[in-house]
Amino acid sequence: MRVTPTLCAAATGIGDTALFLGKRPALFRERPGRAAGSVVALGLWAALAAKQLTADQKHDTGALGLAAVLLVANVVVLLLHLRHGVKNPRVYIGVIAAAAATADTARRT
Repeated sequence: MRVTPTLCAAATGIGDTALFLGKRPALFRERPGRAAGSVVALGLWAALAAKQLTADQKHDTGALGLAAVLLVANVVVLLLHLRHGVKNPRVYIGVIAAAAATADTARRT
């Protein structure tokens, strides 16, 4: 196993999203759409991590696609947070992790 910046970013995304969902079990009842979005994000982060653990590290366009989707999704979520006045440091974690993953996979592709 080779530890790459993309794998570290994916682990960060998994941990952050899982922690968010774990601390808010009522979210599934009260805001199921928001919870579902977070579950999808968790799945995308996990898919990116799995791709990094199993795929050839060079020319992996699948990993680049996953990282790019995560970057766009996290930028949208950040913009929504900022629009609603949520400006704590946590709202930047996903964007930073996704940007690092995208940059690393693009560099290797």
